[in-house]
Amino acid sequence: MRIGEPVGLVSTRVPVSSEVANRAKDLVKQFGEWFWLWRTGAKIRYKDDVELVIGRLRGYGDRNAWEAAKELRRCL
Repeated sequence: MRIGEPVGLVSTRVPVSSEVANRAKDLVKQFGEWFWLWRTGAKIRYKDDVELVIGRLRGYGDRNAWEAAKELRRCL
């Protein structure tokens, strides 16, 4: 629990390895047209960040994006 965090609310964000985070960052760059809303300098550190990348690749991507999303999902 963090200082100042309301009692009863515990962070459940699960960190990912640097390898998984770096792979997700690479995919955001590679398929940048589907990540226009991604804030410049945004960090990918947690499982839900990676799941967002996977979702965008699956939701907007072509076959190559789908294959990349499948590979990234296996890393989780």
